[in-house]
Amino acid sequence: MSKWLLALVLCLSVVQAKEVPFTLEDRDRLIRMEAELKALSKSVDTRFEEVNRKIDMLFNFLWIITGIFTTITVATIGFAIWDRRTTLKPFEDRIKDLDKRLEKGEDMDKKFLDALRTLAQRDKELTELLKKYNML
Repeated sequence: MSKWLLALVLCLSVVQAKEVPFTLEDRDRLIRMEAELKALSKSVDTRFEEVNRKIDMLFNFLWIITGIFTTITVATIGFAIWDRRTTLKPFEDRIKDLDKRLEKGEDMDKKFLDALRTLAQRDKELTELLKKYNML
């Protein structure tokens, strides 16, 4: 059996491999494939350009939304500050008015104490009462 195997290997090694010639049909097939690849490449490039354009549109839209949100926020804060000032203005005016009245009232209190002290010089009970409350 090994003799037959050896003979078969020798026969196969004697047969030389013949090169397959590159035919015109093969060349035409390669040209068609190159043309299809170029068309596919153009199609892919076009698609990528469309996607990039849509992404740019989305970014522009996001900038618009951000601008609108910022404007609304600033307007709301401005309104709150304006409203606070207009709401507090009457109270501030009233407090200023009360301060003026108190200043006048302090003068009245001083005058009243002076009158009591003068009266206390004549009335001993009143003198004792004012001394008790440290008003004399």
